Amino acid sequence: MIERFIRYGIIGASGVGVNLGVLAALHHLWPHQATVTYVLAVEASIITNYVLNAWFTFKASVHLHGFLRYNLVSAGGLVVQTAIYRVVLGQGINYIIADLIAIPFGTVIGFVLSNVWVFRTREALSSHDSIERPVTESASSAFRRSRGDR
Repeated sequence: MIERFIRYGIIGASGVGVNLGVLAALHHLWPHQATVTYVLAVEASIITNYVLNAWFTFKASVHLHGFLRYNLVSAGGLVVQTAIYRVVLGQGINYIIADLIAIPFGTVIGFVLSNVWVFRTREALSSHDSIERPVTESASSAFRRSRGDR
């Protein structure tokens, strides 16, 4: 778990770079749209973080279903992060500093929910999931049965 958190932190640091780069570019283009530019910057980092966390942190494949789950988890973190960002920004603090203050709150939420929901292993699936996704026969056994083999 510690190694996984370290890997998650490394990916998170790269996400901070993406977030800050996109935020700075969008802030330059739309300086009076603080919330919109912030949300777009966070979403850009969510996309890169999902792909890198799947490969590097959780050794999982990248697919749309996982990305949607990751985005949903990140949305919870984004709501908290954005609220903190707006409060800090309202104190007259620079938007980059405000971002750096808000990011850790979304990180903790994201790591916990990624572990238990987004990138969980087959062994960690609950009995509820196994009811929703019953085990089916393999293609080879179905093929043998269709030919009359036993």
